[in-house]
Amino acid sequence: MENLTFEQIPSALMQVQGDVSRILAILEKQAPSKPQQFGVPGFHDYLKSLGLEMSPSKQQKMSAKGMIPCHKFNGRLVFIKDEIDAWIKSQTTPNSKANGVSNATLTLAKSANRKMKGGKTA
Repeated sequence: MENLTFEQIPSALMQVQGDVSRILAILEKQAPSKPQQFGVPGFHDYLKSLGLEMSPSKQQKMSAKGMIPCHKFNGRLVFIKDEIDAWIKSQTTPNSKANGVSNATLTLAKSANRKMKGGKTA
């Protein structure tokens, strides 16, 4: 290491600071990202944000049966967002058209038909 004069110290410190910043940027890129996770209240809020509803008792029963991906940490249930997203995707069907009619239209028609048969008709 070379000897620095008093006047050279500020520029040397700036260079070292730049080197440290570059090293930190490289390390941040290589560090694995922490998966987003949440507890039971966060799970319900996440489902609501997606337009899906599930009662706490149903969530508890499905979690206990292993039907919903979850983990236990310190005696509490923890849900990982990526696993929940994959689970939701596996539980739903795409809105594809068969013979020009979408699955959503067929589902609505079946629901209306059940209501008309089960209820009073005018």
